Amino acid sequence: MLEALPFLLLRFFVLSVSLSFHEAAHAWAANRLGDETAKRLGRLSLNPLVHLDPLGSLMILTGMPLGWAKPVPVNPANLRNIRTGMPLVSFAGPLSNIVLALVFCGVYFAVGPYIASTGWYLLLAEFILINFALAVFNLLPIAPLDGSKIITVFMSDRVADKYEEKVAMLGIFPLIAILAFGVMGPGPGLLELWFRFWRPLVSPILHLFNVPMHFYPG
Repeated sequence: MLEALPFLLLRFFVLSVSLSFHEAAHAWAANRLGDETAKRLGRLSLNPLVHLDPLGSLMILTGMPLGWAKPVPVNPANLRNIRTGMPLVSFAGPLSNIVLALVFCGVYFAVGPYIASTGWYLLLAEFILINFALAVFNLLPIAPLDGSKIITVFMSDRVADKYEEKVAMLGIFPLIAILAFGVMGPGPGLLELWFRFWRPLVSPILHLFNVPMHFYPG
């Protein structure tokens, strides 16, 4: 357990930074698109203390591969265009993680071979792995993940309204089921298949920066 503690603290640090960027990106996008709710509540910040959720943080420290932060409050009525505004605000979160992953892929390309077998190498690996994981995971089109809002931009107003009604009715249960069957079910779960689905897009990026494929979770 003591040997695992430094790794848990490292992962906690990486997730704290990555989740803070994710939530701050939501707040920034909402503010740019007309809703100042998050800004007034101090969420337009990269300070992890204003974003981290106590239970989500505890899950990280107990060894869970992912944690979560407090959702950024957004008032759709304040957005200049609700139909496109909410998908854009939602997409800002995963996009911020993709940007972070690309930045650290660039760092790996520059210094990775020179810091192998060091703690810095592990830090880079975690930043790349976790940010790709956060981006792809949050693109799942189910509540409360960002994908449930992003996908509506590809729908007609009528279809989007029906979809959002169904998502609201089902709540968080589909996500719980996906996570549960992924852990207990036979064979690859839906979540694993979701990561495999995005692998052909991520693989060329990793190859471009000479980043090992195991830095991607799928």
